[in-house]
Amino acid sequence: MKNGKVPVVSALLLTTVIAIAGAAGSSAHSGSSGGRPREIIIGAGSAYNPYWFLDENNRLTGFEKTVLDEIDARHPEFTLSYQIYDFANILLSLESGKIDVAVHQYEYNIERDQKYLYGKVGYTTFPQYIAAREDDADINGFEDLKGKTVVSTSTTNNSYYITNKWNEDHGRPFNIIFEATTALALEDIATGRADAMVSMIRNIESYKREYGAKIRASNKPVDNSNTYYLFNKQTGGELRQIFDAALEELKNDGTLVQLSHQWLGGDFIVKD
Repeated sequence: MKNGKVPVVSALLLTTVIAIAGAAGSSAHSGSSGGRPREIIIGAGSAYNPYWFLDENNRLTGFEKTVLDEIDARHPEFTLSYQIYDFANILLSLESGKIDVAVHQYEYNIERDQKYLYGKVGYTTFPQYIAAREDDADINGFEDLKGKTVVSTSTTNNSYYITNKWNEDHGRPFNIIFEATTALALEDIATGRADAMVSMIRNIESYKREYGAKIRASNKPVDNSNTYYLFNKQTGGELRQIFDAALEELKNDGTLVQLSHQWLGGDFIVKD
């Protein structure tokens, strides 16, 4: 299997590079020359277990990485390398041309679609639910949050997008506050500073295990989406075709389902 270089790029200093693993490839946007495979740079995260994280040897791993490893191994005409960014900076780097593909469980929303080129093939399901205190059975939809407070950890993720859009469309019946980390957001819910948060169902279950959070998911999702790879709006058409075909191949031969069971604990792959 080919190994790409994995530089780490901080939120403020995008030029800071730390070699994590693998060998260097060719220029990011050049095609094959002299028999060398084309290098395609993936924009990745490192703090979203089990999708992207660093293992005990400081090597990038997770569900997203192993899916891309499968794609890389089947396509000798190119090699994948990785730039690690804070979540908020991955798409900025895609827009500016520093990376070729953004991979971080991206769901569809209209604002992103205006700026970036979505893949046509979805790969994982991403249903969003409201998480409230486990002793609060009254919150099961946005309409139940009137006069209450929702806590979010970002303005760039889809959880915030769907929460804020519903709130704006309905005259802002609830408040939205922000915390820097998931742990602080869960503490706000536990102490009553906030009443709920919106998150993907698998994340809610992981918060119970990882943080011991006493929360429950609403009895119905507030949004149903799939996840997609994102490409540069102006230059990413060819790459979209390549990666769409690669994902379809992994779906058809059962590899995606196998990796979903391995990393995510079940079959969470989009069915065509």
